[in-house]
Amino acid sequence: MSGGNNVLIALASLLVFTSVFLIVRAGYPVLRRLFDARASRDMARFEAWSNELFLRWSPQKVRQAAYAANLAMIFVGLFVLAVTGRTVFAIASAAAVFFVPTLLYRRYRQKRLERLETQLPDALNIMVSSARSGRSLPQAMAAVGEKMSGPVEEEFSLMAREYRDGGMSLEGVLERAKARVNVESFRMICSALIINSTRGGDVLNILERMSDSIRELQKLKKKLRTETAEVRAQEKIILVITPAFGLLMCAFDADIPRLLFGTIPGNVLLVIVAVLQITAIWWVRQIVRATV
Repeated sequence: MSGGNNVLIALASLLVFTSVFLIVRAGYPVLRRLFDARASRDMARFEAWSNELFLRWSPQKVRQAAYAANLAMIFVGLFVLAVTGRTVFAIASAAAVFFVPTLLYRRYRQKRLERLETQLPDALNIMVSSARSGRSLPQAMAAVGEKMSGPVEEEFSLMAREYRDGGMSLEGVLERAKARVNVESFRMICSALIINSTRGGDVLNILERMSDSIRELQKLKKKLRTETAEVRAQEKIILVITPAFGLLMCAFDADIPRLLFGTIPGNVLLVIVAVLQITAIWWVRQIVRATV
């Protein structure tokens, strides 16, 4: 009797293994096509980001980044599923990883634009010196690209190349730069130079006035950032204190993790806390944005 049961168990195991193998074999091409399609969309997105941020990524590096981002989403979801046993948490974790590249791109882009804004007064000083020495406006823009580094060098060098090699008019080059760079002071410079190019005027006087205006504007922004430093610090405290408090509770009571992650009421409580956390951070940012 025992031998017959063993044979039945072996046959059942064989059938289960065969079924799983056939399902995986049949579904692999479909999953691979879906994965490749997802990676192709990410490749197009990453390539656009690379061009915008002047990262100069090769096609191979763009492909590696796209596949790494999608594999990370899958592995994190499977890891959370294995640890918690909850499909909801696995999906939420995979969704969070999905948004990581976008968040990194936005942060890097914001840092780049902030650095470009701080470099603008020095760039205008170079243009003023070039205009005083008798150079034209396109030559003054090219001089900025030659003498400076960082984001301002990249943008002004691109404008100089578009005018010199791209066959574009100066107004067209400035319009493209104005649409590409989301910095208020940079757009002010482009608008002033476009008006000067179309209507004429003393470009040296315009550059000097723009340099003084942008320096005063940056002083005002620094003052506002100093005055709102306390509010921005509260955002960081809110971001850290809730998870830290949760970890302390879990450390002192071993039943809390089981209740939070292993029961429906605990899951609902975690969702409510996450929503309140996100709402609080959004509220603080809105206050800072309205103040600035």
